[in-house]
Amino acid sequence: MAAKNQFINYLIVICLFFYGLDAYSFFNIPFSWIGLSGILLAAIISDYKILLNSKLYLVILILLIPTLLSSVLAISTKIDLNFILRLFNILSFFVVLIFSLKYFDNIQNIKFFNLLQKLILVFSIFAIYSYIAQIYDFPELIRNRSNTGLLGDSSQTTFWKNEPHRMIGSFREPVLLASTLLPLYYLYLFSSRKLHLITVITSSIVIGLTRSDLVRIYFFITLLILLFFYIKTKELNKAIFPVCLVLLFSLIGIRECDLNPNSSDCVTSDTISTKVETLVFNDLEKTLKIGDDRNSVLDYAIDSSTNLSPKGITEVNADFGSYLSKNTSNEMYLTNRTLPEFLLTRYATKNFGTGNYSLLQYYPNVQNLFISATLSLGVAFVAFMFIVIIHLFTSAKKNMSLFLFFLLCLFFLMTPVEEFNTFTALVLGVGFNMMVSKKEIRQ
Repeated sequence: MAAKNQFINYLIVICLFFYGLDAYSFFNIPFSWIGLSGILLAAIISDYKILLNSKLYLVILILLIPTLLSSVLAISTKIDLNFILRLFNILSFFVVLIFSLKYFDNIQNIKFFNLLQKLILVFSIFAIYSYIAQIYDFPELIRNRSNTGLLGDSSQTTFWKNEPHRMIGSFREPVLLASTLLPLYYLYLFSSRKLHLITVITSSIVIGLTRSDLVRIYFFITLLILLFFYIKTKELNKAIFPVCLVLLFSLIGIRECDLNPNSSDCVTSDTISTKVETLVFNDLEKTLKIGDDRNSVLDYAIDSSTNLSPKGITEVNADFGSYLSKNTSNEMYLTNRTLPEFLLTRYATKNFGTGNYSLLQYYPNVQNLFISATLSLGVAFVAFMFIVIIHLFTSAKKNMSLFLFFLLCLFFLMTPVEEFNTFTALVLGVGFNMMVSKKEIRQ
């Protein structure tokens, strides 16, 4: 059994490493997909009987019943590869969640946390090197996976013109780096009694220099919780210093063209060095402002909240694209139909490819797990979440760890990764055992 657990520990950490190689792919297969599949494989190897758990399929069926009924009423039997993939993600999420709740219930999994600490350190060191390499044109691994931009095939961004450089590491976007490294770091901070100083410093720098609004808001709330319980219990949690360090570095801006005006990015973009201090703290107000993209998502969510009928697990992004392009579609159709050369021709009511065509051909992502799941699964998901929260709140001890765990759950609901996956399930399962059930790792 010990040898099997050791193998599973190594397999999970290796898969987490692959999941962290978000910017790279192998023969058009993203390494992150390999990592997610490997985590599922580790769960099955540990206990294949999870797949035979009837309660697992009952929960999934309850969540999907509104979607299936909606499809039947709409006389739609569309089942494509995208549908199967998203259904597989939901199944994988629950399989790994059950596995992690059971497997990490054993307090002897110290070796896993030792490996996790080393993995966090590796990600952080690599991210710092990439940060420096992008500024000073040092060699860097070829980023061969397309970005998450609207057009899908856009190249990855590693340069911010006239704006502070952002930590991106082995990910396609800074917020994706934060969405992966932050929850792992969070587990480490609140599950280990003794913290590794170098890991804490490097990880805090990396997460802070992503300059993500999500990081700033999240760690600010964390700081408030730590201060509240300090006032209440007079006990200062060791994690308060790393949290403050992340917040400090999240306010620091280092401009590439100030440090290296002769870099290839600065030369080709004709960006002129500002000749000012490379450390700036004056953009905090941007965190309090909601950008156009987030505004659009919120407007769409509010507009859709009047009807919580499930849109289906594959249709939310398409519906979001239709919502954004509604006015454009009407304008384009009316414009083209009233031009003289079109008046004598009968045209179908469709767009003609002019105007903001990208919104008409490419569906933008909602980039919010809670909104995506709520609109996909409908009221069943909201009811399920409500029951889980009430159960945890009434059955668990009302201490700081419980609120921090709720905050960890909230983080995943806020991230731009809009699908349930095995990484999310693994972190939540480990977090519940180590933070709520208090299976603290003593190192």
